[in-house]
Amino acid sequence: MLRKNALIATALAALAVATPALAALKVYSYDPADAATKGYVDNGLTFAFDKNLVGFRVREVFATQAKASALVDPADEKELGAPLARLLPSGAIEHALYRVRDEEQGLAMVKALCPGSSHGWLVFGTFRAREGLTVDALGDDPATGKARLCATLKFIFHGEWIMPRGDPTIPTPPPYPPNPF
Repeated sequence: MLRKNALIATALAALAVATPALAALKVYSYDPADAATKGYVDNGLTFAFDKNLVGFRVREVFATQAKASALVDPADEKELGAPLARLLPSGAIEHALYRVRDEEQGLAMVKALCPGSSHGWLVFGTFRAREGLTVDALGDDPATGKARLCATLKFIFHGEWIMPRGDPTIPTPPPYPPNPF
């Protein structure tokens, strides 16, 4: 019995170490599913995330048809000043909490989704190809500093961007020398 438990523990440890190595960069685009969401993101959003055996890690949020993006980082519920379950709509199944970075257009995204807020968070549902996605936008309340729900965004899956093989951070050279003219 002890030997069996040791074997199981070793297998789980190997899986935990291998999981980051098995992560794959995915990029999914979504269109607004309702008028309320369209009011916030007219042409939809695109999300870059790492998908592995046990879940996902969002990297960046892009405006699908504009030059705007925001980097996000996993966040702890303690940052919110209130339990996440109390902030989300009743019956919400979203649970992946991310802080929107203040750099690049992150602060502009926070202000667009949560007027008056200077800090923002996004709560994601699960990314699945060909399925809808719900994202809750939270922002800090200027009066209390605690997080508040600003918007619940509902999306319809639009498509997946196919990523080049190899390291996506290394640009792929053109297949032939550039034309000097």
